[in-house]
Amino acid sequence: MQDGRLLFIDAYDSFSNSIIALLRRELAVTVESIKIDDARFVLNDKAFSKFLDGFDAVVAGPGPGHPSNANDIGLIRKLWTQPPDHVIPVLGICLGFQSLCLMHGAQVVRLKQPRHGIVNSISHCGQDIFAKAGEVVATQYHSLHVRLSDNEDGHLNECLWTPSQDGSIIPLAWDCADSTNGNVLMAVRHKDQPFWGFQYHPESISTNSEGHSIIRNWWAIAWEWRSGQSRRDSGLSLCLPAPLDSVGALNEPALGQNFRSRKISWSTLLPSSVPDVADVVERLQAQSLCKEPIILESGLRDARPLNPETGRYSIICCPEASSIQLCYSTSDRTLSIRRDGKLENVPDSCTNDAFEQVDEYNRAYSNLEGPLDVPFWGGFVGYVSYESGLETIDVTPPATNKAGRPDFWFVFVERSLVFDHCSGMIYIQSLKAHDDVWLDSAKKCLNSVHRKFWIPVSTSVRQQSEGRLTAGPQQLQYCQKVHDCQEKLRAGESYELCLTDQSVITNTLRPWNLYRQLRKQNPAPFGAYIRLSSNHHGGLSLLSSSPERFLSWSRSGSCQFRPIKGTVRKSPNTTREQAEAVLNSTKEQAENLMIVDLIRHDLSGVKGVDNVRVPKLMSVEEYETVYQLVSVIEGELNERNSGTAVLAASLPPGSMTGAPKKRSCEILKEIEQYKPRGPYSGVMGYFDVGGGGDFSVIIRSAYQWDDGGSDWHIGAGGAVTVLSSAEGEWQEMLTKRDSLLPTFLQ
Repeated sequence: MQDGRLLFIDAYDSFSNSIIALLRRELAVTVESIKIDDARFVLNDKAFSKFLDGFDAVVAGPGPGHPSNANDIGLIRKLWTQPPDHVIPVLGICLGFQSLCLMHGAQVVRLKQPRHGIVNSISHCGQDIFAKAGEVVATQYHSLHVRLSDNEDGHLNECLWTPSQDGSIIPLAWDCADSTNGNVLMAVRHKDQPFWGFQYHPESISTNSEGHSIIRNWWAIAWEWRSGQSRRDSGLSLCLPAPLDSVGALNEPALGQNFRSRKISWSTLLPSSVPDVADVVERLQAQSLCKEPIILESGLRDARPLNPETGRYSIICCPEASSIQLCYSTSDRTLSIRRDGKLENVPDSCTNDAFEQVDEYNRAYSNLEGPLDVPFWGGFVGYVSYESGLETIDVTPPATNKAGRPDFWFVFVERSLVFDHCSGMIYIQSLKAHDDVWLDSAKKCLNSVHRKFWIPVSTSVRQQSEGRLTAGPQQLQYCQKVHDCQEKLRAGESYELCLTDQSVITNTLRPWNLYRQLRKQNPAPFGAYIRLSSNHHGGLSLLSSSPERFLSWSRSGSCQFRPIKGTVRKSPNTTREQAEAVLNSTKEQAENLMIVDLIRHDLSGVKGVDNVRVPKLMSVEEYETVYQLVSVIEGELNERNSGTAVLAASLPPGSMTGAPKKRSCEILKEIEQYKPRGPYSGVMGYFDVGGGGDFSVIIRSAYQWDDGGSDWHIGAGGAVTVLSSAEGEWQEMLTKRDSLLPTFLQ
């Protein structure tokens, strides 16, 4: 069989890239992708027909909405009505499957209970594309289903293999294991035309290899049909836009010009016991070695990392008043670059322009050499807000209360200390030339802390302040929002919606003192104290006890996501076995599976990423206040700086949106009443000049704007599915919020 050409029509689903990767892997074909609303063809049927002539077959993908809605289905509808000399084999998946059936006389109606992230064995006929297939275990993501007749309830019987009323649609497979919905049609073919479809998602990590074999069978039959037709070449160019492999650059990059490769200087210290990170920070400040530190800290229990896989290192960053800062605000779309005491504003910018500036500057440090065991040598450290992430997926962010507050804020760090909690080694580092005096002074400072030659300020002088909860979600309104989410899910608009809300707490304690209490009360693998300020943007304090890695990538080219979805509150009476029983429920497993499949889609869509895999699927991990369900998704990068492209292509974090991501974010914006989330549910971390990076999801966190007085904002929420209860979602939100409240309400 020759190499074939497939066209994939994308209905703005968050699993499309994984389908394309599956097609390329299983069929060894070239796959081109267009959107359902491609402007070249929406109003030009002849151009679309001629375009199809350049392909051997088409895959009509899944997506949100209803197949009767022209805006939801777009060009897919045109596939079924092509002139005889332009007919082409088509495989419809989920929405594409429903469109095929609807166009040929079937009904598409709501399920009694939607099936999002549900995995079942399906019953098939063993013929056509199911020839020689064994047991097919398939993942389903659908709120709607196809009815060929009114005789589809009950057990598998001969009636289920009867064609549709007009005889054009032939059933090939059913899910007969659903007692609530009855028999649900899973696959069909057209009686005369080369059209096939199935309701399940073959690309899901939980669909078995037999589910993939159906794709190969379809391609063999489609190729045979196509080979019997005269080949036609399209007069249109097939050079379509490539997936994101780098973010857009400004016409005149403001950073990274005329810079030579630089050198890192470092010193090491191996004390008999590693000093407390917070004590070191206070000593550095007392000796004027670090005026306004940024801490990325791995929480410890009995002097050992909570999770060595994610919490091995702690980093103290020591930026200076003259350090380069990058700020971008979605409210005024201005990128601000502060360097050498000068401020340059670039209007009409976007979040991707800010990412490009990060890459542009880091490229100046190519061929840098440093301690190989240390993940951070220096570089940009900061955060990307949820609203900045919305902008990257073409969702208009809600208006912020204060114009100009940065949604993307990073400072370039040249001096740092890195603590290896596994080896006990401490690294003192500088990217600055001739910085031996600072390196020596920092090393002496560490020795003085280790030998207890001083008393930490925070232990000698205790500040007292009574925190007060001044605003927050109300149970009745929050539960109504859960119901609103579920109505959207039942209508087929989304598979899962990550509903959130924010509380406001007034507390006049210094942010640093609050952080010291937070790290003690709720240690976490991704603790953080971030203090950013500028004359132009004011200041922000961000305190985090996040358990969730969003994305990391190494200098050697391996990247990793670690989404958390599924939470059980810890109590003196809660055992791990009890927590596992809850987290192994259909609801919790489905929540996590949807996010895993979404992230695989995000990662598969970035050029230069190969070998996307899931080495850990739905594992229970224990933290200070909760048990959580965690998965790990990995891939390989084959280009330097493509880690930045992966980050830019993956925002906002899927664990904070739902799927499909774009439609879900649009729905959430409305249900959350157009309130900005701000830094909460964005990401924070670093871009290492050596080529790596590590970002956590901003959850279990609190932030305070300098112009907001003593108000602290704490966000919390959870993933709403059709299996959720409003009371359960309310309690989950409180569980997550309550992990921080003791720190602020003292």
